[in-house]
Amino acid sequence: MSSYHFDIVSDGVATTELVDAADDEAAVRQALLLVSEIVRDRALSNQDQVVVALSVRDTADRLVWKGSASGGMD
Repeated sequence: MSSYHFDIVSDGVATTELVDAADDEAAVRQALLLVSEIVRDRALSNQDQVVVALSVRDTADRLVWKGSASGGMD
């Protein structure tokens, strides 16, 4: 297992979580699941606009993956 830093920005608030994963691909899968969970939770709480950005770094600070999702009601 390796450790990865998940840098998350949601609703303008930045946080970093340390996540253990078997390899880079497993870390990316976990990141995609996390982004979808955050978007779902925000949408279910009746927020008009949802914006989430997430990047994954390994312990050597190498960028493994970066993505974002947004949506909302007009």
